[in-house]
Amino acid sequence: WLKSFLPQGPEELRLRSCRPRPNLAMSVVVTTASIGGQGCDEDRTQQEGAVSPVAVMEDPKKPKTVGFRNYEDSEFQDRVHRTYYNIQTLQTVESVTAKLSSYRQLDKAVMSVDHMMQFLDTIIDESDPDNDLPQSYHAYQTAESVLSRYFLDRHDLQKLSRVPLETFFSSKEWASLPAQAQRMYQGRTLSSHLPHITDWSWFPLVGLIHDLGKVCMEEGFGSMPQWSGVGDTFVLGCDFDPSNIFSEKSFYAMNPDSKCRAFQGKYGMYKPKCGFNQVLMSFGHDEYLALVLEGHASDVQQLKDAGEPVPCKTLPPEAIYMVRFHSFYPWHTPRGEGRGYTHLASEEDWRLLPLLKALQKSDLYSKTKDLPPIEELEAFYGKLIREHFLPQLRW
Repeated sequence: WLKSFLPQGPEELRLRSCRPRPNLAMSVVVTTASIGGQGCDEDRTQQEGAVSPVAVMEDPKKPKTVGFRNYEDSEFQDRVHRTYYNIQTLQTVESVTAKLSSYRQLDKAVMSVDHMMQFLDTIIDESDPDNDLPQSYHAYQTAESVLSRYFLDRHDLQKLSRVPLETFFSSKEWASLPAQAQRMYQGRTLSSHLPHITDWSWFPLVGLIHDLGKVCMEEGFGSMPQWSGVGDTFVLGCDFDPSNIFSEKSFYAMNPDSKCRAFQGKYGMYKPKCGFNQVLMSFGHDEYLALVLEGHASDVQQLKDAGEPVPCKTLPPEAIYMVRFHSFYPWHTPRGEGRGYTHLASEEDWRLLPLLKALQKSDLYSKTKDLPPIEELEAFYGKLIREHFLPQLRW
């Protein structure tokens, strides 16, 4: 099958015209299961597409919250509330382990990146309080934001502009960083912080594809419900950190894992400072795309070892890390109770935190109703795709 990945000539990047939003009807499926080998034998009742019993009541006298990530009184508050209730009550160690076993097979499809992007035209992220635009638009918005924020010249992507790492943090956030992290970031830019990276052309490409894993919610790719495809991610197998969104509503108290002794305590089933690559995260589009990118890297290496043609550029491990943890908001951009899961973070996680912050700035603050001129961008990003990816990838 690797032979089918060999370049057959340039592919023409095209984007299917935006289709109407599909009817996202919710169905309920009740199953009973238990976790084996973890000291937990409670019966599990999981409702696929379950709806929160807690109604969202708006106070008409309360002033509307202004800004991004408005989880208090946004235009889409009901759907956001429902989605996070389901995320935090239904994502369990057992269910996510099963999903990972399935998605690691990369047997859903063999398609090009630009073909996969067509699926984004119909996907609406119901955990997003800021907009209901199709994800294809947001993909180009994020990529363009990366270019404008971090590059002086869009036609010279090897060099970044000199943006101090300190600017990625609010003053309060910076003051709360450990002294070791402050010393690591002080007076540095992304280029000087990560000097081994000499070509940054992959960075806007990551901005373009970072949400591509949301195809896991499409028919043929697992048909995952919204609560298993979108939203902020969190660590399973230990206490639910108060830095998580909606932690004050205690949704997680209704998650079966919260009753398992093996998963209780801030360390749960982990060792201190084990690193986020060693923990089990709630499943979503981040993990799915990261698995695809890891599989692609392995395929490229096999072709290279066999003396076959491969793309002229590759995504560094830092790019896959950014994809895997870009929705891990309790870590990189926490709310309320301070930075979450620091007791599990390794030195490598602290080293790469500024990269997550850099992508988050472009991901979040590119959400504008002024859509980018997609037709004019196709050729630019098509070239980047061909430089970094095989004509077809396993999904």
